Amino acid sequence: MKGRERRMWSVRGQDLVEYALILPVLLMLILGTADFAIIVFSYDTIANAAREGARYGVVHPTDLAGIETMARRLTEGLDPASLSIAVDYPGGNTIRVEVAYDLPLLTGFLIRTAGGSSTLRLRAVTTMQIE
Repeated sequence: MKGRERRMWSVRGQDLVEYALILPVLLMLILGTADFAIIVFSYDTIANAAREGARYGVVHPTDLAGIETMARRLTEGLDPASLSIAVDYPGGNTIRVEVAYDLPLLTGFLIRTAGGSSTLRLRAVTTMQIE
């Protein structure tokens, strides 16, 4: 009976070692998936904000504060301190609205240990003809 008890204990120990080896990989997959979802959400949000700011600027091209307000209105859920909005008139009859956002990543602590930046800069630009 002693041999059988020893074998059961070693099998349990083997399961624990396998779990300890696979846990970091599993956590990275989960955090990477969450990071990807947050990136898609954030980019979609700033792209819509740039488009809405440009649409407002088409009708009111001289109202820079209004253009920025319209763009910021659609960035709910994002950190306002990490958001920047720039309005430009590249041609005589076009308006260009650029929205940039510095997104902190969930996996940033690992990226920092490898010497990288823990934030990702997202940028969306919309250019439209002024009416």
